[in-house]
Amino acid sequence: MKLKTPLIAALLVLGGRACMAQAISPDVIASSGSCFVSPEVSLSWTLGEPLSETYASSTNYLTQGFQQPTSVVITSVDNINQQGNVSAYPNPFTSSFYVKNNDEGKSLEVELTDMDGKTIFKKSMTAQEQEFDLSPYANGIYFLKVYNVNNQLIQTLKVDKIK
Repeated sequence: MKLKTPLIAALLVLGGRACMAQAISPDVIASSGSCFVSPEVSLSWTLGEPLSETYASSTNYLTQGFQQPTSVVITSVDNINQQGNVSAYPNPFTSSFYVKNNDEGKSLEVELTDMDGKTIFKKSMTAQEQEFDLSPYANGIYFLKVYNVNNQLIQTLKVDKIK
């Protein structure tokens, strides 16, 4: 009987200690990071966080991980390279758009990229006007980069594919 009481007490203490071993706040596993807190603002960042993943459907995005990225919404893009004389129409478009080279006789190279900078296609444009079909691609904003024969970027146009 004397052995049972200390054994039960030891089990209760160790069992209670094991229950308190888990933390409620999330832990971040990353190669680097820091946190700054002031009365006005709080800033926390990580670098090399290996446990984050993004799932996407046609209507929603779900990003798993401790440090969630801030959404950046681009509302306008200025055409900064205006050395070319190229136009794209209709804009916005539903399935295809036309590119018109207003400088007759000049051959151009056009490259279409998405918002992430991924190249969708790169084609030569020898005619003054050419149609580009984007019906198999998702709706969204694309950038049309126009290059001259020396492969120098002369103009960037924003085109918007809508439903």
